[in-house]
Amino acid sequence: MANKSFIIYQGPSLIDGMPIVAIAQVKSGNRKTGDMVQTWILCDKGNDPITESRTGGDSSICGDCPHKGTPNNNAKGWATDRTCYVNLLFAPNGIYKAYKRGAYEAVQGHEAIRAIGLLRGVRLGSYGDPMAVPSYVWESLCSGAEYVTAYTHQHNTMPELVMTSADSLAQAESAWSNGQRTFRVIASLDAIDKANEVLCPASKEAGERVQCAQCKLCGGNSKQAKSVAIVAHGASKRKAKAVVS
Repeated sequence: MANKSFIIYQGPSLIDGMPIVAIAQVKSGNRKTGDMVQTWILCDKGNDPITESRTGGDSSICGDCPHKGTPNNNAKGWATDRTCYVNLLFAPNGIYKAYKRGAYEAVQGHEAIRAIGLLRGVRLGSYGDPMAVPSYVWESLCSGAEYVTAYTHQHNTMPELVMTSADSLAQAESAWSNGQRTFRVIASLDAIDKANEVLCPASKEAGERVQCAQCKLCGGNSKQAKSVAIVAHGASKRKAKAVVS
């Protein structure tokens, strides 16, 4: 199974009912996260991820996330003012093209999907929001996992595993009041709530002292720890700083 990727879900998005696909990548060389099972949630409407971003079709996998930008009428490129740290030119686009070439085997059933994450770290939503995919898929994938990291901007139906994404202190406080842990993007180090949050240890500001594979803090309420904050980063970090508060 090493070095392979598998289709673990094809069907309607739980966000808007449009076709999506979820692909689990068994091995990963991601410098920040370390070697984890990465999961890519992509629109399955016949358009590549860049086109889906530009036209607003990525709402099927991103919901109302403020970082997906505003659709436009341009002939190419992605959404206007997109601030998501995921660069669509790289993994999402490459994985989508491989999927359309038929490069990935589809697996079904609890045991087959469970085997992919067995004794591994699993990252839900390396791109795309895990709430777009039925929870039974994630339950199977994570049932034998060593640990899980995950984030959502949607209504969090799996708080035991999934961090609630927040882009303001008010959003974070609302989630905390409901007993949820958050992962919050902040504009600067001064914005961190030291009583309730810790700085992401894998971030540049924290000296990149560990990878996610060692840290494991972003496991929802399965971790008894403070919430996590990270300074806006990625190719659009300057724009992102204008979105968060």
